[in-house]
Amino acid sequence: MVESIDVLARILEKKRLVPVMNQTKWRELIGTLCQLTHMEPEIRIKYLHDAVEPVNFAPIWWEELEQTGLKNIEWMEIKVIREISVGLLSPTLQADYTDLIQEVLDRYAIPYKAEGAVFRITGYQQLQ
Repeated sequence: MVESIDVLARILEKKRLVPVMNQTKWRELIGTLCQLTHMEPEIRIKYLHDAVEPVNFAPIWWEELEQTGLKNIEWMEIKVIREISVGLLSPTLQADYTDLIQEVLDRYAIPYKAEGAVFRITGYQQLQ
């Protein structure tokens, strides 16, 4: 999935995108979230070469994310409330990671937008 520099440059030019995040900020984010082992948020990622936006959220293995090529992430959404089923007859529990995620994003000055229970981290922004 890691694109060459030339392919990446063509995609950015075609879509009129400029970088907002850099490798250092992605690594700081991922490194810190890896350390929060009690937190298991679900995410969805739109890569630059994806023709269609992802629909579903899924668990993430932060350690493997870097292998996909951080420079290829157009945006990442983190679902900050996770539904936890404890049994068929028990009510579903919720784990709320809002404060933890927001603290990490603010600590590293990572650009994001919060909409309900989802934080969107922008890797690239479209030129006006």
